[in-house]
Amino acid sequence: MIRQRLSSSIKFQLIYQDETKFGSAVTGQCDTTIRRYCASITAHRNRYGLANVVAHARELLASTMVPGGLADLYQRPNILLEDWLYPDPKAVKPVALELERNIGETIVIQKLSPNLLSELALYLGEWQEGSNAPTTTIARELWNALDDYGALVEVNELSVKPQLGHATFVGHSSLRLSDGNFSILFDPFLLPKSEVYPPNYQPLSLEEMGQPDAVFITHSHPDHFDLGTLLRVIASTPIFVPEVKRESVLAIDMALRLRQLGFENIHTLRWFDETRIGGMRVIALPFYGEQPTVAQALHPEIRNEGNTYLIEYCDRRVALTADSGSDCLGDVKKLAAVALERYGSLDTLFGGYRGFGLYPIQYLFSSVARYLPFVPENSWQVRQKMMCDADDLIDVAEIWNAKQIVPYSDGGAPWYWQRGLGPCLDGSQAHIMAVDPTPEHVCQVGTVRSGTRKDGAIASPVSICLLRPGDALAFAQEDKRRQEEGSRLAVSVAEREQGGLVFAQEDTQVIQNQSWPYSIPRLPQVCNDSD
Repeated sequence: MIRQRLSSSIKFQLIYQDETKFGSAVTGQCDTTIRRYCASITAHRNRYGLANVVAHARELLASTMVPGGLADLYQRPNILLEDWLYPDPKAVKPVALELERNIGETIVIQKLSPNLLSELALYLGEWQEGSNAPTTTIARELWNALDDYGALVEVNELSVKPQLGHATFVGHSSLRLSDGNFSILFDPFLLPKSEVYPPNYQPLSLEEMGQPDAVFITHSHPDHFDLGTLLRVIASTPIFVPEVKRESVLAIDMALRLRQLGFENIHTLRWFDETRIGGMRVIALPFYGEQPTVAQALHPEIRNEGNTYLIEYCDRRVALTADSGSDCLGDVKKLAAVALERYGSLDTLFGGYRGFGLYPIQYLFSSVARYLPFVPENSWQVRQKMMCDADDLIDVAEIWNAKQIVPYSDGGAPWYWQRGLGPCLDGSQAHIMAVDPTPEHVCQVGTVRSGTRKDGAIASPVSICLLRPGDALAFAQEDKRRQEEGSRLAVSVAEREQGGLVFAQEDTQVIQNQSWPYSIPRLPQVCNDSD
């Protein structure tokens, strides 16, 4: 019989039925509710523009605090309703599987019975690796449906496999770490290969990377916790998620949602918990930032729960800080100081650099409209920068005594920016790069950290390694571990074929698996004189 596997040109998406009163974070209906209550603000924007909305934020938001508006979410001033804060998780149920080929091109929505849903991960994980048609009726019906819609292809060996190295940047916040024997995937968010992308530049697939020995998730936002990707992972694979004691409008109970689909090996990690995958030590660290405000917030006990991670392997120490920033509980810069004292210096920091500074009324037009009710009235016109920008990221690296930075967690390829994740790097939207900067911007900021008129610009002592999705870092076989904690290795500079600088440590090789087909506009350098 011909063995078949899941096609890498198909993306899966779970469809949920949401019967909660105000909407759940699982479905995003909570954001729809906020936008409905604030329809008058949207109309104002359409007429006068966003700048006018921000300028008149206080009176516009005050006008929605009426019955039929945002007031419906409050028990009394500054106290939100329990039904809004904690949507009933039992009222949000998976009911169907959506198949997507290219972005926006839905092939079919396949309804799934409760019995099949409870074993969905078991079947799809097995089929990802290759299988004959199942014999049980319930599984055979799904197999036949997938086959009819082109979601199954014949198993064959890949003609060319990418060199994955010790740290492979899959794209956005997805990262694969390997010590040569074991591999770990962080925030896997794999998108379909497609003819709409250059043939020599395509998303990495799980078939190319191989099944991981474990998966770790930073937080429950859909570009980090993607069930459609996780359904391709073998159901018995250990999956580690942040602890969420009670599902809220700001944090999905990831362990619950995984178990609903038949995943068998789910673990929750609290801050400073640690585990080992083979010879790889993984430590869960606090996740600060990407909350409704950077300071005072209503109901501070309700958070976008998350972890950042520190990994020790191959005589290296690597950290992933995802969308970190600052909030009322702490900030990632202080975390860096604590981690330096407790665990030691970093070799490589993978960190976000977007900044994402918004006035609260702008949440209404973003993917986190649900944040708006948590903002106190006295902060309605106070800009909230919930993530690190380029300077903050370099600060974190310097505090952590890191050798190098890899900017990540902001798209990086067309299969991300077409979904609104990160800047367009093909030059088509150069005018918005100041709002959503390119990874090259981190390189530029790193070269002008200080300076004087007399001495010129002074760069950060931390080197910056620019990776494209699909690129990897390969560590030297004989590592020269720093003999003094504060020492720095020399920096080598390599030019890419078509633009973009790579600054790599001399004991680390950058593997470019695919030919980067885009030309990146250069950002102007700015020098702030201190004299």
